[in-house]
Amino acid sequence: VLELEIPEISEDCLYLNIYTPANRAPKAKLPVMVWIHGGGFSMGSASMYDGSALAAYQDMVVVLIQYRLGALSFLR
Repeated sequence: VLELEIPEISEDCLYLNIYTPANRAPKAKLPVMVWIHGGGFSMGSASMYDGSALAAYQDMVVVLIQYRLGALSFLR
């Protein structure tokens, strides 16, 4: 008998991670980089990337977008 584990699936998968430099002028206009992860609409996640170092060392705002994948993804 072949036993298969079915992973839990949740619709709670839309995230927006925003990283900003800790030491910045209050009214500073910083560049913004928006990163949408790849993966062919079947794998990958925004949590695989850490924007904190880029925000700190390059003095910019980094935005990472997480979107639905797999069974809950875009209808084709």
